[in-house]
Amino acid sequence: MHFYDHRRISSVLRVCGALIAGALVSCNTIQRTANAGTDETVIAASEIPKPVTEPPCSYCSTQHIKSLILPDDRVLAWLRAAHNGGAFPIRHFLSGPRVINDTYGLFFYDPDGGYTAAYEKAYGYQLYGWRRGVMIVRGEDGTLWSALTGIAISGPQKGRQLKRIPSLVTNWNYWLMLHPESTTYDLFDGNEYEPQPLHVRISQQAVSSMGNVDPRLNKEAMVLGIDSVTMRRAYPLDELPQRACILDKVEDEEVAVFWYGPTKTAAAFNRNVDGRLLTFYADSISPESAPFKDKETRTRWTVAGRAVDGPLRGKELKWINSIQCRWYAWSAEYPETSVYAP
Repeated sequence: MHFYDHRRISSVLRVCGALIAGALVSCNTIQRTANAGTDETVIAASEIPKPVTEPPCSYCSTQHIKSLILPDDRVLAWLRAAHNGGAFPIRHFLSGPRVINDTYGLFFYDPDGGYTAAYEKAYGYQLYGWRRGVMIVRGEDGTLWSALTGIAISGPQKGRQLKRIPSLVTNWNYWLMLHPESTTYDLFDGNEYEPQPLHVRISQQAVSSMGNVDPRLNKEAMVLGIDSVTMRRAYPLDELPQRACILDKVEDEEVAVFWYGPTKTAAAFNRNVDGRLLTFYADSISPESAPFKDKETRTRWTVAGRAVDGPLRGKELKWINSIQCRWYAWSAEYPETSVYAP
């Protein structure tokens, strides 16, 4: 937990710095940037929403009793941290600002690309615009970053990449069932962070920068994209049953992709536990809280990769670098990606 005085003082200092840096760049221009040896257009946003910086923290159970969060509110959850991670409703904290700069992580929300990205803690970021239909953010030093990949596309840090933290997107009530003790952000009386409706259509700004879309899938198809060291692979999600588990191998890593349809939640994990390769599958009769099992030990696992019942109870699967997003965004940033087919 964090102390209010420290967080608010540091927040004021960072906001002042961001305002000074932001004054150096016009928000109404089209900037040309170089990436991978090509000249590409970044369409700058006409209005830059104010990002959220270090919002006061609380617990999921504490905020739930206020009845300010809807049961099916989409939440971003981070998985491997104290208090069993945490989650916060996108509608309240990210739908408007698009960016959260916090000690728990650096969070981006791109409604056009259909994803929420979570990176290690950092400060001074805000929305900048779009490139190839994908949200671009700007750091304090003027560096422009792809919100989806975390790669710097221009500026002083060009070529660097932000480090993802284990995360997934699910519904509030589902996460609350799994981890009521986990952390979240404080909504106070409901007026501190005004909720904004989630976008359901791709914006004109994103469309105008999108260009040609890889025809292998529908541009709005949802995929889970795995970003390995030298290989990228997309797993189509729209046609999967309510519970599904895909076993695959990406480079030399044995992968299990978990999919839970009722909350439209996907996550990828390494199949090795204590040196033992497990064969996971979706179990139709297991409870909603743990819809997956492994054949070797019959242990039940949650979509967050935690063993909750059986011989391996208490174990956690290693999260694999991945993000759930629309196909056009994934294929635009990773045109060399393969597409999984059974």
